[in-house]
Amino acid sequence: MKVLGVNLNNNSKSNISMKQHMVIAPPSKAEIFYSEHKAITYSSAVLAAGLGVIYASKGRPVSKLAKSIASSMGKLSDTQVNPNRLSCIMSGEELLKMLPRLKKASYEATADNMKKGVYRADLHSHSNYSDGVGLVKNLLDDATDYADFLYSKTKNKFIYALTDHDTVNGLQEAMTIISGNPVRYKNLDFVPAIEVSFAHSAPKSGNECEVSELLVYGINPYSPKINEFLGKIHQKRSNMLNNFINEAKNINSLAKFSVEEFSKYYEYEKYGNMMNLHWRAYHYVQTKHAVTKYAHNTHQDPEALYRQIMEDSKGASVGMLHDKGKLPMDIGESEDFQAIFKKYAPHFENGKLIAPSENTFEEVIEAFKDEKGIFMAFAHPAYFAERVENPKETLKYFIENSKGLIKASESFHQAYDTRIKPDVAESLQKQTEKLGLLNLGGQDNHKGKLFEITI
Repeated sequence: MKVLGVNLNNNSKSNISMKQHMVIAPPSKAEIFYSEHKAITYSSAVLAAGLGVIYASKGRPVSKLAKSIASSMGKLSDTQVNPNRLSCIMSGEELLKMLPRLKKASYEATADNMKKGVYRADLHSHSNYSDGVGLVKNLLDDATDYADFLYSKTKNKFIYALTDHDTVNGLQEAMTIISGNPVRYKNLDFVPAIEVSFAHSAPKSGNECEVSELLVYGINPYSPKINEFLGKIHQKRSNMLNNFINEAKNINSLAKFSVEEFSKYYEYEKYGNMMNLHWRAYHYVQTKHAVTKYAHNTHQDPEALYRQIMEDSKGASVGMLHDKGKLPMDIGESEDFQAIFKKYAPHFENGKLIAPSENTFEEVIEAFKDEKGIFMAFAHPAYFAERVENPKETLKYFIENSKGLIKASESFHQAYDTRIKPDVAESLQKQTEKLGLLNLGGQDNHKGKLFEITI
């Protein structure tokens, strides 16, 4: 049996019969789900709409968050949205109550854990609305397919959170999809969430400041205050980019810097609303400057050479172009752009944190402090701990100044790179537990599918 590309039989060559589980889907795409129930496939959107309300009103309670989201959707569309159609929405309060029941293995999407029904939650993932490539509909389908299998085996629902960086656009699409066919998601607990960035002192990183992230769970993606907060940071980043490139033009007019060119080779359309834009702006002006210098030294057309070099080197730094053999080693970065970078990167002036294109911690807390039923968690805290002198005391400071919002830590992050050893993550987990934080985890998936496992 296969669910999401996962073969759930003990023997992939066995001839165990498969029975199809009931599904209700739009006529354009009938979905097939597997369990031990009789096969019934409905492909009528009208039937889905009717049965959706009947199921939702009788099958499970509707959270306060779902009611709030339905009200917001209704105001935007000038139509009444039945909150029963959002009955799969799990609030932050509901998730908090569930966290103590979830263990490390609950977040590990291994073939064995999925087959046994041990894998129960993914609280960190990204769609194509931030730096992932997966469509919201596809990610929801993957989560729901596994949710159906999990429920048929254990009677537990699968908990899934979409946590795009600094945007709620993916969540808004998810609300539309879910409300359009609520029965489809009856075995899924969907948590509307977001990953927000904040700048902080980072003496161990080699930079004066770095940017870390908080996961915020149980949000209303239509909240005026959240959307105002996101609009402001997006505008700050846009302003910074324009100013950075204009100042770079004053240093080297021959390089013909432009926002349009930056957008093409540093994927501003995709990553423009995300953190660390100052680093991408810096790499852009340095690579364009270096290639322009190299072109003049070799009597080539600078614009044509830059296009040729960058076509398969999007997002590259000068060092990366050296490593690829596309720039000679004697053509390096210019110190002329250092002053611009220092001006627009997060830094301190007279003891005060200045963040031209990032949030401060205080700004994040201010934006979310009045949102009902939410909570925050430190995202992949081991990365944060690498950058500060005293991780425990620094984490304690943020917890104490979060107005009660930080209640958890992503102790079971599933995508740590090789420099984060298991004993380091476990030691940090013990520290955060002593600080009173609950544990949670997620895949931090950025791929087109939520699961790519075959047994």
